[in-house]
Amino acid sequence: MRALHLTMLIGLSIGCVEPAVTVEPFSLRLVKLEPPPKPLFLSNATHEAIKQFMAIFQLVGIPKMRKVNELDVMIGTLRPEVQLAYQGYKAEALLMKLSQDERLQEITEKTHFTMVHLDALKNSKLLGLSERKKRLEAIFGEYSDFMVQAVTIEVADVIDNIMQNVLRALLFTEKMTQK
Repeated sequence: MRALHLTMLIGLSIGCVEPAVTVEPFSLRLVKLEPPPKPLFLSNATHEAIKQFMAIFQLVGIPKMRKVNELDVMIGTLRPEVQLAYQGYKAEALLMKLSQDERLQEITEKTHFTMVHLDALKNSKLLGLSERKKRLEAIFGEYSDFMVQAVTIEVADVIDNIMQNVLRALLFTEKMTQK
């Protein structure tokens, strides 16, 4: 009896009710983030300050230095805790950029050293064929190990940065949904 009742209800609901929800494929063009994402250091800023900051930040066609100077001036008018958070953000970004530049400089130096060494090895007439082959293998082995390590560090930094931003976005979303 109960099964018959369920069958009748399902049959009635399928035949009588049109779908109320339309399903569309996901597209980033249709996504609107409300409230819009903002830099973490602006979490304590007012909505007007965030709009002003993002308007300056997203402005195209002006030199980087001018944009940074205008952002610094604008942040200087906000509360001290926002200013401190902004200074921390700038310091973190500067240190990350310096460490990346240092790694790229090291890669350039190592590549130059390898090329010079290979050129000297090519022009050397005193070495036998087997000795030249051993040195070539050693040079390429050392260089490839170095490059694998350098690329691994770069990829790890990129993934770490992405994961930090995802975590910030999740925490921000959680904070906004709890209000």
